[in-house]
Amino acid sequence: MNIAIAAPFCSLPSEPHFNRFWYLATLLAQTHNVLLITSNFRHYDKTFRRPEDAEAASQGNLNVLLLPESGYTRNVSLRRLYSHRVFVRHFRNWLQHQPQGAWDIIYSAYPLIATNLLLGEHKTRLGCKLVLDVQDVWPESFSSVIPLLKKIPHRLLPFAARADQAYKNADGLIAVSQTYLERAREANPDVPAEAVFIGADFPKLEAAPARTFDGGKIRFFYLGTLSFSYDVETVCRGILQLHREGAAVELHILGGGPDEARLKQYESEAVCFYGYLPYAEMMSVAKGCDIAVNPIHAHAMQSVTNKLSDYMALQKPVLNSQTDAEAVRLLSLLPHEHYRSGNVEDFVRAARRLMPRHREKADGRQVENLFKRDISYRKIISLIESLNRE
Repeated sequence: MNIAIAAPFCSLPSEPHFNRFWYLATLLAQTHNVLLITSNFRHYDKTFRRPEDAEAASQGNLNVLLLPESGYTRNVSLRRLYSHRVFVRHFRNWLQHQPQGAWDIIYSAYPLIATNLLLGEHKTRLGCKLVLDVQDVWPESFSSVIPLLKKIPHRLLPFAARADQAYKNADGLIAVSQTYLERAREANPDVPAEAVFIGADFPKLEAAPARTFDGGKIRFFYLGTLSFSYDVETVCRGILQLHREGAAVELHILGGGPDEARLKQYESEAVCFYGYLPYAEMMSVAKGCDIAVNPIHAHAMQSVTNKLSDYMALQKPVLNSQTDAEAVRLLSLLPHEHYRSGNVEDFVRAARRLMPRHREKADGRQVENLFKRDISYRKIISLIESLNRE
């Protein structure tokens, strides 16, 4: 088959972030011709890729196409909206120049809404099937920025009709959680659909040696973005309070984002910032720590995130403030405690309950079945190949 993967926020192999779409592209390229279409702008560190980055990433049956964006410095900004419009304009131009029969399947990340609306307009002319991979429920995810929106039925939110149309355009649906899949199927209930967690690369994780630290302390760690959806400030304040009260604790923060400069006011002997690291290095540090922290604001719409997938694969105890029902159910596979986001005292109480259990084991077999990519991603491959046989 000839398969195009449209993923504006995809990371490339030389970059420190894992991305589902790159992993899927390499799997599909083992037996099919694959074109991965992404942006020349790196969302996570706000820098631009060079044309030679696409050349270096292309291999065998897999080619990479970088479409231009104008770039932005803040995740919530008019400049970001304009930058996405630039990407969509170039994507439209690419689509218009594709001849009929060029593609059997186009596999597309959602969001963006606009790229998926364009694919809905062109798929009949191209004679291809369209599969959406739902990474986030937009516009519902705006509640991370404006918490009041979580109280409004999603059908009444701005752009909800455009989102429904994007879902309806699909011939198949994949989503990173059952929660997100159910939202997409409200608009399009009759197509093949699978929830496949982002998961983790277990062989790479196993190959990463655990960082050796001095003994005698319990080390908490956080992986990922430092931004408005994640209440890392409460974690920093809670660890510092535990430290002041005499607990032998440390917090290791691996990642970056718009809140990093503000959060660094808490940097101390008990709170360490690493910035962005290559995946193997990040996993080494995490493996040397004891307890993961999943500090998602109660009003945020995140479900089964990248970081939760990594935490599940690491099989470490988790201190959690996320309230999403699906995420809470999955945490039952690990030792865990819950606390209220934004409440330092509740964080401290939950941490004290979990610290004596930091060596407890997870239900490893169930975790692997759900989060080991070379197992779970077979569902995506099967759905794609079944559509081509119809």
